[in-house]
Amino acid sequence: MNLNIFFQQLINGISLGGVYALMAVGFGIIFNVLKFSNFSHGGVVAICAYLGYFLATRVAGSLWITLLATTLLGGVVGVLVEKLVFRPIRIKGRPLTYFFVNSITVAMLVQQFFSALWGYDYYPYPEFIKKTALHIGRLVVSKTYLMMLFISALVLLGLTLFLRKTKQGIAIRAASSDIWTPSLMGINTDFIISITFFIAGVLAGITGYFLGMTYTVTPFIGSFILKGIIAAIVGGMGSLTGGGIAGVLLGVVESLLIAELGAAVTPIVIYAGIIILLLVRPQGIAGKLYTIKA
Repeated sequence: MNLNIFFQQLINGISLGGVYALMAVGFGIIFNVLKFSNFSHGGVVAICAYLGYFLATRVAGSLWITLLATTLLGGVVGVLVEKLVFRPIRIKGRPLTYFFVNSITVAMLVQQFFSALWGYDYYPYPEFIKKTALHIGRLVVSKTYLMMLFISALVLLGLTLFLRKTKQGIAIRAASSDIWTPSLMGINTDFIISITFFIAGVLAGITGYFLGMTYTVTPFIGSFILKGIIAAIVGGMGSLTGGGIAGVLLGVVESLLIAELGAAVTPIVIYAGIIILLLVRPQGIAGKLYTIKA
């Protein structure tokens, strides 16, 4: 691999890794508060990808308007999922197995719904940027990828500040240590959980939109959540920062390996490497479990 291709793939990998980081943080923040693997996050990503496509092709052709609308709608979808699917079993004090099963069921339900409604066709987003490439010397960099990188970094920075500086953010961090104790101190736990799902939904909205722009929209687009889950685990399930770093690293490694080894061999190398990493360091990069570190 020559130097130009290396740097080009590096930039593309960092940009795509930013999207993986958003998925990892969206998955991880729910895990930290309610302590279950929320596979329904993939379903929310798929819903938002279709919503973004519909808005971009039928309502408004503006990139920023449709991205903002999809992001906010993603937050609403996240809250609805919490209220309709998870809150009833949480109020009844059901074991975590119920949450896990319901989350998988939601993801499968969304996939089958879109398959039945629109089939397995591919739906490409409109081309928002006419000149899609930016030439920097001999490098040819995608403007879409650069935009994804900038927005992902901005969103993750904003979330970090929110968790550190606001009362709601501090309450979420407290709930990640013990979901029951904050209620004894006058904190509305239901409201905090709703905010957490809203944040996860917002991240899913941005993720779904970016994945739709980068690839195409299909009923299986929610399966990309697997990359976010891997990043969350490798980064350390108790650390949002670790998940974000692992997401970027995963994107970079994936991009470089695809350029060098091809798309068929790359997943084998990555998954084998992750198994070895977790055998050596099972707590992940950050080394903290069950406590949010923003």
